[in-house]
Amino acid sequence: MLQSLKQSLVLSLKKQTEETFGYIFSLLAFLIFLMGKAIGLQNHAKGFYYLAVITLIYGFLVFVNTLAKPFIDSGAGKLVISGILVIGSGVSLALARLTINGELHVPSSAFPITQSILAVLYAPLTLSICLAFSGVIFIVIGAMLSIIPYRVSSIKSFLTSWHQGDEISVIGIIINLVRLSGLVAVISVAMHFSQNNDSYTEALASFTRWFAYSFESDEHSYCTINPGERVAYLDNDRIVVATKKSNEPYVYEIRPCL
Repeated sequence: MLQSLKQSLVLSLKKQTEETFGYIFSLLAFLIFLMGKAIGLQNHAKGFYYLAVITLIYGFLVFVNTLAKPFIDSGAGKLVISGILVIGSGVSLALARLTINGELHVPSSAFPITQSILAVLYAPLTLSICLAFSGVIFIVIGAMLSIIPYRVSSIKSFLTSWHQGDEISVIGIIINLVRLSGLVAVISVAMHFSQNNDSYTEALASFTRWFAYSFESDEHSYCTINPGERVAYLDNDRIVVATKKSNEPYVYEIRPCL
């Protein structure tokens, strides 16, 4: 009896997709969290809550990947993705320049490598801000598609689904609602990060001061500098001099090249 039940369970699991596995693990983790909370172990069970959210988001991202792949492979999709990347890169680069200028109090053009690395590190924040601003639209669209009892794969199928659509089962509707929950979780995480990123931005600020001094400032120069100072170049006539003494912050200042 137990052996046949075990075999049935294994066969059932083998039939599930990667997306469904994510949702199953999310449900199990959430149930464990509720059980722990019910018996007064909410502090110990909190990890299962985060695990439930992570696996829910993972399952949703697997679904998004399968849904978006045909679109990305198309000509229009490549054009849209290229536009998004250009806009996102521009925003990240602008944030990087503002950080260098605000933290070092010198023009950002003196540290192009630091600027490029910062732009990459700002990508998660840029993405979260974009998702936070567009989150309501995505949630409304996701909610509409979740409650429609027809299979929607394009704009045309959406407009004609009420008359001759391919009906989906109750299980399909439930899965759509779970996907909507995954979308809400993604948007919620993005909104939380876009509003509570002080630790991340402070870490980037510290990284900016350290990297610019350690890797993009020269110890030796054709311009006159004092011992212990480092130099970066603005143009032929002006330099940025960086100094760092023990237990003191980095100091950057502009001087003429003598």
